[in-house]
Amino acid sequence: MTEVADKWGAVQGRARQLVVQHAGKRIQRLRLIHGMGQVEFAERLGIASGSVSKIENGRMTPTNELVEQIASLFDCSATYVAGPERVGPTTRPWLRAYADASKKVVDQRAADCTMASEVIEIIGLQQIPDTIPIFHGDLTDDDAIEQFALDVRAAADLGDDEVVGHCIRAAERLGCLVLPMPDELGRHLGLSVRASQTPVICVARTSGRHGIPGDRQRFTVAHEIGHLSLHAGHGPPETAADATRFEKQAHRFAGAFLAPGDAILQDLHEHGGRVTLRTLATLKEIWGISIKALVMRFRGLGVIDDDHARSVYKQISARGWNKSEPVEVGGEEAIWMRKAIIKFARNAPDSFQIAAEAAGIGTSYLRRWTDWDPQAEAEAEIFAIDQRPRRPPQRATARSDGSIVVLPRRHSP
Repeated sequence: MTEVADKWGAVQGRARQLVVQHAGKRIQRLRLIHGMGQVEFAERLGIASGSVSKIENGRMTPTNELVEQIASLFDCSATYVAGPERVGPTTRPWLRAYADASKKVVDQRAADCTMASEVIEIIGLQQIPDTIPIFHGDLTDDDAIEQFALDVRAAADLGDDEVVGHCIRAAERLGCLVLPMPDELGRHLGLSVRASQTPVICVARTSGRHGIPGDRQRFTVAHEIGHLSLHAGHGPPETAADATRFEKQAHRFAGAFLAPGDAILQDLHEHGGRVTLRTLATLKEIWGISIKALVMRFRGLGVIDDDHARSVYKQISARGWNKSEPVEVGGEEAIWMRKAIIKFARNAPDSFQIAAEAAGIGTSYLRRWTDWDPQAEAEAEIFAIDQRPRRPPQRATARSDGSIVVLPRRHSP
């Protein structure tokens, strides 16, 4: 009997250790999401700073009282704080060794992606299957990346010459969880990870204090799809050369994803065949891509050389288009998570409260993951990309003197 009791005691001990380790990981994740260092966290709880490391590494069991304090501090329930881990590992973003953003901020965004994926698992939201193709070719072969982008477009139900009417929707159709990024990330406008095998993209909003133009948001989303498909299985770049190479590959993919080579070249031919500011503004209206990105696209396709590209960039700068290009492109937002929450709560008026209570967290988390217009700024009359086959522009988009013409919003038929 003693031997059996000893074995049972050992089993119980291992089980308790497993629970503690899982609680430690979740506590660490909550701390990172709220941007707290271990010292500040310890001060808030009234414990020794060394205890934080022990708790997070599973070497110290937090008391029930301490768990309650942590739950109150981070707007969640004690059950959530001490609950079993529900997600697998999260990959690191494809950013170079935090050269362009602080480790603290990158860790914060990655932890938030993991928590969002975990909450989806806890309350059982039915996700769209991950159908992002994985690239197995030569990453130094630009033609291979161009062809692969067509494969990814097909997986997103896009035709070879079809305008990407809504890039975030295309990402969602591929199975991506797309979250708004509330703060700047160095010079990056987005990041992507795989959290427990779920592809997650964080991208800047087009409204609010850190709002960006809609064309840049669309390109960023396509760029991050590129990372998820081209660089799956690769760790983050460790050198500046690696980072430059990864970025160029993702840029090439984004250009090909948003404006396939044959289709954009056909449109260029139909509008005179010359890469001029007027032509670029017209093509921007059709494809929803920034003028500067189109210059890069035509340079990559061999339509213009470096000298021509530099000349166009100088003209762009001379007209002040580096800060404000003609033809404003409407912003985009994700819809899957909000719809899934409402469906989970059976369309109840307090759907977010119901879902939050089921997960054991405050509604603040769900709001943050679904709020794409935090300041509800006055809506400008801007051009919005329609999700339909491409068609010629309705009218000129830039005057010959280089002044900006803002197009009225177009509506789907």
